[in-house]
Amino acid sequence: MTERMESVVRWINEKFGTVDTIVPIPGDASSRDFYRMEHDGNSFVVMDSSHTPVWPWLDIYALLEGMDFPMPKVILSDEHSGYVIQEDLGNTRLCDVEEDEVYPKYLTESLSLLRRLQREITPEIADSSVSGRRYFTPSFFMAELEHTLEHLFFRLLRVPVEDLLELQAHFRELSGKAMGSGMTVFTHRDFHSANLMVHNKKVYIIDWQDSRQGPPCYDLASLLRDSYRDCGEGWKGLASSYILGVGGANMFEFVFSALQRNMKALGTFAYQYRALGKTNYLKYIPRTLLYLQGYSKVCPAVKPTVDCVVNLIESYTGEIDLRNFRDPDSPIIINK
Repeated sequence: MTERMESVVRWINEKFGTVDTIVPIPGDASSRDFYRMEHDGNSFVVMDSSHTPVWPWLDIYALLEGMDFPMPKVILSDEHSGYVIQEDLGNTRLCDVEEDEVYPKYLTESLSLLRRLQREITPEIADSSVSGRRYFTPSFFMAELEHTLEHLFFRLLRVPVEDLLELQAHFRELSGKAMGSGMTVFTHRDFHSANLMVHNKKVYIIDWQDSRQGPPCYDLASLLRDSYRDCGEGWKGLASSYILGVGGANMFEFVFSALQRNMKALGTFAYQYRALGKTNYLKYIPRTLLYLQGYSKVCPAVKPTVDCVVNLIESYTGEIDLRNFRDPDSPIIINK
């Protein structure tokens, strides 16, 4: 048992009751730790956010819970220590649902949940929490893409700086276009299949601490062009149907959000491998790259950006080789 885990157990024993068993749960790409705890015959999930401020998570939880959104109930929290005991929703995420006939049902339910988040949490209501006082901006989007330029292209693929200047210019333009028409809605920020739990045949939200005001297509793009689970060619129809109910949005705005979001995700996967040694994130890179050329067909304005990305992927190999990303059966080559 690690020192950090021992600290969590001491807190539980003091504030909640004797721990019968406790085991780590494989975490996400964050600095938080999660454990499954057994106490008095019941199972709970414990979150250790001692290295990351937990107050935004608790603040937005209060907003969502007060509006009866489906989410794990908080049993006990300690903002000072960063510890939270919450309801155990099991291990099945939307991306883990295997049955082809069941997945579309949960995807549709997730889209309905997203529509409800955007319609019911108005700016006036969101303003009662930190989610209403934080916004996406072009500079915010660009900072995410600079992260990708550094960790994927410069450090892993070892693209020379001078050869990244064109892509950097494309990214600056994309960061402005990703803001859409200027309309903003409540945005989860990570509304994808790894953050949607399926429990008792119902979809639940988790990982909401980064919620903010953003473009209406952002969360939609996160779900329908998800690196963890490809919903198939139906994405265009699903996106178009959803957008019909969003004033001012269109498929071009969806593509701008999707491309920015996918490029941001590629940087996250590269960082998780390069800085933290987590090789499991590399497998999501080819799928994400495969999405890009489909965007050029829907929105020709992004073709120069997509072509620039693909050209660099096919021209440079450094610590990893992604040139065969179009072949799903060809593994990523790690050059030692």
